[in-house]
Amino acid sequence: MIARPNKSAETNRRPASPFHAGWQFGSTLRAPPPPSAAVAELGRSATNRHSKMKGYEIVDTNAGNIGGCSICGRKDANNLGYRRKADWLKERYAEGLRFKVLRSRRFGDIGWIEYAPGNHAWRPVEAEGYLVIHCLMVFGKHTGKGLGALLLDSCLKDARKSKCRGVAVVTSSDALMAGRDLFIKAGFVPVESCPPYELLVKKLKRAAPNPRFIVQRERLLKRHKKGLTILAADQCPMVPKFVAEIAEVSRALGLEPKVVRVRSAKASRELPTPYGVFSIIYDGKLIAGRPVSASGFMSIMRRHSALAGELWQQWIAARRSSKMMKRTPTGCRALVVK
Repeated sequence: MIARPNKSAETNRRPASPFHAGWQFGSTLRAPPPPSAAVAELGRSATNRHSKMKGYEIVDTNAGNIGGCSICGRKDANNLGYRRKADWLKERYAEGLRFKVLRSRRFGDIGWIEYAPGNHAWRPVEAEGYLVIHCLMVFGKHTGKGLGALLLDSCLKDARKSKCRGVAVVTSSDALMAGRDLFIKAGFVPVESCPPYELLVKKLKRAAPNPRFIVQRERLLKRHKKGLTILAADQCPMVPKFVAEIAEVSRALGLEPKVVRVRSAKASRELPTPYGVFSIIYDGKLIAGRPVSASGFMSIMRRHSALAGELWQQWIAARRSSKMMKRTPTGCRALVVK
């Protein structure tokens, strides 16, 4: 995901996440300090395979060295999102997933790219024989130096080495996914659109079939006909925070949320949105196809219930008067999708 300026007009309020495209990282998040020299492993193998360019290197992570790397801008073992993302990565490496960290000798870890084989991609696309990019990001302070292109090129090199059909990526004008510009400059072309999402591809085998979206909403929506259901995967480290906030607010509305943790790429590809790792369903209707903040969730609910706005104001007043500290809500009914 490449950081780019925010749009001033929004339909739904976006969460103030420092981990996704569309946010000015230079002003909201400082890159973590360089990792300790005690971290011996920097590459996937004993040869420490990585790329260098003017003081930068790309670290190919694995289960053994991920603990010495920043994950999506954080390196805090006490953070639930960080821990879940780290565990998620360790389970995915065997499936062929690659998580590469862009490291600066001066500033530490300042970006990353994540991609997986099409049959193990956590996006609702059919892309057999392709690599599918989940995310690509460089901190705003370091953009404009060709570092995003360096990360993308490392993925393309892997695709050529593995004799893949090509590389695909889901982009969006939304702030939580990669924008299209970097990919278009690198020769990617659009093959399908599901606004605000767009599927881009760069073929390495000209005769290969195009990847395509496989978003099928009706089946999953029928499965969750009543109440509030939050479907979330650990692929994004910000998701646990959003889930906790939304669950707390929903209880203020008299709704007990059903939290479904999405545990497999197959289950992720069944979600009713191209974002693929987060959805909120209310009474059988998709009301959010990407992570939203508590206030963003309330903005959505006000459109579905006149009572929601009044209850929201009462909840805010109660929090202020009691000076309630933020905490992770308990009592969520957690399900697992295999």
